[in-house]
Amino acid sequence: MKKIENRNFDKDQIVSALVKMRIEKFATTKTMLDFLMNDLGYCQTRAYDYIKISKEKVSEIFKEEWELSFANAQARLEEMIEVTRNEKFRLEAQKELNKLLGLHRPQKIDITTDGSQIMPAEVVVKIINGTQIND
Repeated sequence: MKKIENRNFDKDQIVSALVKMRIEKFATTKTMLDFLMNDLGYCQTRAYDYIKISKEKVSEIFKEEWELSFANAQARLEEMIEVTRNEKFRLEAQKELNKLLGLHRPQKIDITTDGSQIMPAEVVVKIINGTQIND
């Protein structure tokens, strides 16, 4: 690409371009860094500052989308529970709603060796519960 000597770009324009690169083209940090340094002529420090800001914006976008999806799923399940007359279906919908809301406690996990005498030195189990990770 042609190197641009004139830096008449607004900070918001650059951040928006980086966000678009990350979301639409799945651009890596290296790709964005090359774009900023080689194509736009920014120094490495400034380029990393713009990349950091763009990553924060991408995180905000995905958080907002997740919250919206969560609210939509909750509303659909609640509507199904209210509308249906089938008790079995209502119970299943309520179970799904409870899972969505994180009301189910993690089930006990039992690790056995099936009679083998060899045990691993260490076992790490992570239970992922909604937005929390519990060790």
